Amino acid sequence: MEQHLSPISPEELFGPASHLVAQGGDMVLSGIASLGPTYQIATGVAALLFIFILVRYFDLFRYLIISSISKKSDRSDIHIYSAEIKNIEIFTSLMGVILLSLSVMRISVIEDIRPYLSIPSTLSAWAIGAIAFVAVLATMFGERVMLYIIGAISGRNDACNTIWHIKLLHFSLIIILISPMLILLLLTEGIVAKLSFYTSVTICLISLILFIKETFLLFQTQRFSIFHWILYLCALEIFPLSLLLAPILRG
Repeated sequence: MEQHLSPISPEELFGPASHLVAQGGDMVLSGIASLGPTYQIATGVAALLFIFILVRYFDLFRYLIISSISKKSDRSDIHIYSAEIKNIEIFTSLMGVILLSLSVMRISVIEDIRPYLSIPSTLSAWAIGAIAFVAVLATMFGERVMLYIIGAISGRNDACNTIWHIKLLHFSLIIILISPMLILLLLTEGIVAKLSFYTSVTICLISLILFIKETFLLFQTQRFSIFHWILYLCALEIFPLSLLLAPILRG
């Protein structure tokens, strides 16, 4: 007598977390090639821009590093480079936003978060990069507007402009220091990419401590109370950073 066996489901065979995956269709790749040639071209352009900035403004960056680790905030010689300050802030900020956006794209591939999005894998990586690009620009623009408003209300535009100047210089310095690591992150796989990421995070944390020291010395020089310095850190540093990190931590 012929017996008809019922088919075994993936849940019964491999466990309750199993499910069938259709062959073909939009397969999610995890390598650099999955991001397409545009990603590789953008990475190459960012690398060339990094080399140009480093060679062109090497003396200025060396001065900034020395002044950042000094015991006191003394920028009496910064006027020597005043004609170049705006150029370096523009070029480095642009390169930094591009590198950070590409790094977010690369991390989304390494951590394999693209399958959770309801759009094709390549497009989802570019969507994540675009969101990161807009978020960084919006944060910088928002901080500049807030400093302008604070300066207009308090009548201390000079102090607020100095704070913004210090922020851009430290941002430029951080980007130059971590750019080699970010480029390795963008172009490598496995343990090298992960070491590059953690090295970049470590450099950013050290630079953040130096930046906090710089702002404290500035407030002390301008004879502001420590309460105003704490308010500044909470309103213009911690709050924007929390807005950027909150969606990541929730995810």
